[in-house]
Amino acid sequence: MSHSRPPGPGESDVDLGEFIEREGHETLLPSVQRSVLSAKSFVADGILVEHTDVRELQQIDDSWDGRGNKQGAKPNDLIGGRYIVEGQLGRGGMGRVLKVRHQALGKPFALKIIKSRIASNPKIREMFYREARLASALTHDNICSIVDFGQDDQFGLFMVMELLEGQTVHAKLKQTGKLSPRIACDVLWQVADAVRFIHSRTILHGDIKSENIFLVKTTMQRRLIKLLDFGLARPDLGRTEGMDGTPEYIAPERIDGAPSSQASDIYALGIVFFELLTARLPFQGALKDVLKQHKEATVPAPSKLVETPLDEAADKLVARATSKNPADRHPDVASFMYELRALMTMLGMDQAGRRRAMAPDSARERRDMDHRVKASAEVFRSVAIPMAACDVSGKVRVANQAMLEFLGCAGNVGGLELRDSALPEVYPTLFEDLEEVAAKRRPLKRVIYLNEGGDRVVEAAIVLNAAPQQAEVTAGEIFIVLHPLRALNS
Repeated sequence: MSHSRPPGPGESDVDLGEFIEREGHETLLPSVQRSVLSAKSFVADGILVEHTDVRELQQIDDSWDGRGNKQGAKPNDLIGGRYIVEGQLGRGGMGRVLKVRHQALGKPFALKIIKSRIASNPKIREMFYREARLASALTHDNICSIVDFGQDDQFGLFMVMELLEGQTVHAKLKQTGKLSPRIACDVLWQVADAVRFIHSRTILHGDIKSENIFLVKTTMQRRLIKLLDFGLARPDLGRTEGMDGTPEYIAPERIDGAPSSQASDIYALGIVFFELLTARLPFQGALKDVLKQHKEATVPAPSKLVETPLDEAADKLVARATSKNPADRHPDVASFMYELRALMTMLGMDQAGRRRAMAPDSARERRDMDHRVKASAEVFRSVAIPMAACDVSGKVRVANQAMLEFLGCAGNVGGLELRDSALPEVYPTLFEDLEEVAAKRRPLKRVIYLNEGGDRVVEAAIVLNAAPQQAEVTAGEIFIVLHPLRALNS
């Protein structure tokens, strides 16, 4: 791809309307990721700026103990410059989970340190940052919130989650045995609703299992389930070549190398429902035997394995969800939930009515506020001009869809750092300008040139403006707006 440059005297301009029509309606600018593929870029007054490839994430060292945990993460250690370690909560496929307290806020959280042999894999690191941004932006009653993530110079990659009190479904089943059909349906309904939600955001879980389903201890008069590690569940590398996930829950097509899909998440939901009803897994034993059974054996009917009567609709739900052929499973989680709801109705469960009865008095006020927020977000997202708000360090609080597409990000903005994007490649003075705007509280305008591909160059204005001091949420932050000026021949 040829490098971008500003127009010379007498060179013809290309009508911007043609560019916009060709680009589509969602954004008026080409992706900055595409622009930095060129060998050169220009900024501000046309000074030529040499740049290299988008910088790679710093590799972390490999001084871990034999169990895959970084030595030295002890009580009172500081992680990420703000989380004080208080103790250990457990271990998982990705690493060790610690109880920490935010140094400034004094609030407790759960922090997971990612295993070195996972975190040092460039693909895993890239996937971690991308999916952590998405996960931290999504809010759902049945999803464990990810509130922060990053890299510590001593301990490596980490992510921070809300601290939950209770136990996993896996631990519950080992402790008390199978769940009653009604409780099993209630648990599965909440898990499925969380999965439906993330699928609607074009995100997959990839590791749905009873160990990733948490029964929250709460004062509310209802059972609350949280799905853990959503969008971030990754393999304990080395168990199986070319396959991730947990073998006991993995769909047959994934064993042959097919990627995660909605169908493979639905397969795992079927295995989980079987486990809830029977307190056992359908396929157990050595790894190779488990994988072979997933490919060749039919999941047994739960009703054949329990003494208490079980409606045949439960057997049918498990059988369809765990079909060997993905095309024979439910087409989506909404269809899975429709069939589950029919079973719940047979069991005399009025899910919607029960939730309405338990709604707090402030539900209407919260709904009204939610509608106002959603209306504002819908208008903001639909604007084709890239817009965002960030702090002085470049951590983005909010951005519209056009800005996300410009930065080359999929989904939502949560946790996005401008340092991790390609924007500094075409705007080298970005962070100095952010500091200047924050200090002087005066707008600042720059001009950048973006390579659209071939000999096409787009000249764009980028405006930085300090948020109003009286702003309730964004005070102290900087608003960023990009506006295309004209399309040029290079």
